[in-house]
Amino acid sequence: MVLPSQSHRFAISNARRVCDAGTVRTPFGSRLNVGASFMRRIALLLSLFLSPLLFISPSVSAPPIAAEIPDAHKPAAKDIVRYSDGYRYPQAGWVVLHIEGEPYARGYQHGRLLAKEIAAYIRMLATERSAKAPADGWRSARQLANALFMRKIDREVLEEMKGIAEGATDAGATYEKRDIDLLDIVVLNTWMEITCLDSALDTMPTGLEDKVFPRPGVPRAPAPRPKKVDHCSAFIATGPATADGKIVFGHITMAGLTAGPFVNVWIDIVPKKGRRFVMQAFPGGVWSSQDYYINDAGILLCETTINQTPFDATGMSLASRTRKAIQYGESIDAVVKMLSEKNNGLYSNEWLIGDLNTNEIAMFELGTKATKLWRSSKNEWFESTKGFYWGNNNAKDPAVRVEALPVDSADKPDKIEWEADERDKAWLAFYKKYAGKIDAAAAKKALTDETLAQDTSLDAKYTTADLAKKLATHAMYGPPTGKAWKPTDEQKRDHPEIVILEPHPWTVLTAPR
Repeated sequence: MVLPSQSHRFAISNARRVCDAGTVRTPFGSRLNVGASFMRRIALLLSLFLSPLLFISPSVSAPPIAAEIPDAHKPAAKDIVRYSDGYRYPQAGWVVLHIEGEPYARGYQHGRLLAKEIAAYIRMLATERSAKAPADGWRSARQLANALFMRKIDREVLEEMKGIAEGATDAGATYEKRDIDLLDIVVLNTWMEITCLDSALDTMPTGLEDKVFPRPGVPRAPAPRPKKVDHCSAFIATGPATADGKIVFGHITMAGLTAGPFVNVWIDIVPKKGRRFVMQAFPGGVWSSQDYYINDAGILLCETTINQTPFDATGMSLASRTRKAIQYGESIDAVVKMLSEKNNGLYSNEWLIGDLNTNEIAMFELGTKATKLWRSSKNEWFESTKGFYWGNNNAKDPAVRVEALPVDSADKPDKIEWEADERDKAWLAFYKKYAGKIDAAAAKKALTDETLAQDTSLDAKYTTADLAKKLATHAMYGPPTGKAWKPTDEQKRDHPEIVILEPHPWTVLTAPR
């Protein structure tokens, strides 16, 4: 269904309101009193005149022009699986999923269509939590999610999660011979926050830090600290940095190989309320988690993680805040506000945001209390990269970096100021070479560079303004450098669901019509 634009709804309502008053304004500004019956006829005529415009207005339910899928990757009719208004099909290693409607209904479509993958993802994460006792590991994750996150998720999102759980169960999915339930889906969607808890707690004082105790002995085997790992590389460019002056946007997901079989879900969501959007996600996901989104209001959104900042137990889950930002965000200001409000601090990120309507881009570092926003409209650039922002897990703002410092002085770095690491240097070299010439071809070069697409890379995506307007992106599932990633014998023993991550061909993912 094509919806009227806000401006047309406003025009019709104003016409009716004026007509009900029995008064019209002439083109020269004077007022003319007429009968109420006559004015009702005028209102009817105005409504009929404006109604054709409703069918050429920008639509929430469909992109203005469908992007073309490469012929070699177009799904055969036999490969399209449908349930109610939802459907799925394979494309160059990706699983494309379309769902729509009210929260529970679209969630139920998701669960029915991805039931097998949802059950497999639960089994994989359970072994990641505890390779030796996965059922116990999953039970502890459920307890954490129930205590910390279940009641920190918006109702609309919870209803969709419930639909996913019940759709998956009704399609035959189980875990440990029981039904998949709402809490299982909450765990899937808050997994990144759960895995960040230890690092967050390391930044939070206990109150004993200023006390020196007269211990005669010395520590023999301190508890291990969480290891820092690389997660994602991304960029966004506009104006003076791009070949056509429009936005170019790209992202690489980096994670463990256990995530490899499950980050290949491309979801097109048409909610009853809010904007239509597409995202890279996972089975059971109501948000991306890999965080690559495009909505039909012209908003582009992605992130790379930064050092973890403190946990605020009173805040809302990031899964809920991010979903709200992409479903309802229609400007950079709105997206920043929705990401920031009631922030729980977990899974601290550096967000890259674009607005196709204004051609503006932004970089937003979101700690817990510390934040920093750079905007192209204010000519705010880091390292003088005019028209270009990038991210690769190395926070740039001093206050955000300080907030992530561990309480234990032994774990604190010698320097807290930003210093370019290997990937920062690669992005700066890319900018120097391509400033004013960044286009789709340049984006592909960056995202297949071995420094930026490191060994833990699972995919790569990039889009241009013209393609993003169609809710579409170039995408490759698998290592962007073209080298297969093979699991070790230990990984195969601990994680039965793990597989070799093979590189797949580049394709164009879009919002199906």
